[in-house]
Amino acid sequence: MLLAATALLAGPAGAVDAAPVTVERVQALDHAILLRLNATRASHGLRAVVFSRTLDAAAASHSRSMLESGFFAHESSDGSSFDLRIKRFYRPSGYASWSAGENLIFSTGVLDADTAVKAWLASPEHRRNMLDPSWREIGIASMHATSAAGPFGGRPTWVVTMDFGTRTGSTLASNPNLAGAIATKPTR
Repeated sequence: MLLAATALLAGPAGAVDAAPVTVERVQALDHAILLRLNATRASHGLRAVVFSRTLDAAAASHSRSMLESGFFAHESSDGSSFDLRIKRFYRPSGYASWSAGENLIFSTGVLDADTAVKAWLASPEHRRNMLDPSWREIGIASMHATSAAGPFGGRPTWVVTMDFGTRTGSTLASNPNLAGAIATKPTR
């Protein structure tokens, strides 16, 4: 089973109480997805997105949480929206504008970079996120669990969270008294 989601979806899919699971980070898959994504962006005349440690931390936290808690959604396990979750890692303070987007995918079969990117490109919402020229930074977190509850049905499961971000303009440079002012672009 392969299921992808964009930040446009609402509501958790199958949240249930789950037994503890062992979750493993698969950074080789993260790297392969980034290479495939940037090759796709280049073929469309777009600049590459660059790795962001803070977006990566946001993505890793969410992928792990979904597998450990047995749910698949952009909202966090506590019900907070994806943009609030990302803001805890990828802070908007000090910037004139901030935006973030997210693509999710899970598979209870084998998942590789080509399969993930092709699935996202086949979906209009995911494709729009991946080919948005405004994105500058990215975090990708591929996680695998030998068994996961909820919508994963106790099967071995791969979950990948891809968090996009852009922060532009320094509010500090233009007006040091506006350090906390944020102009947010609607999230995707």
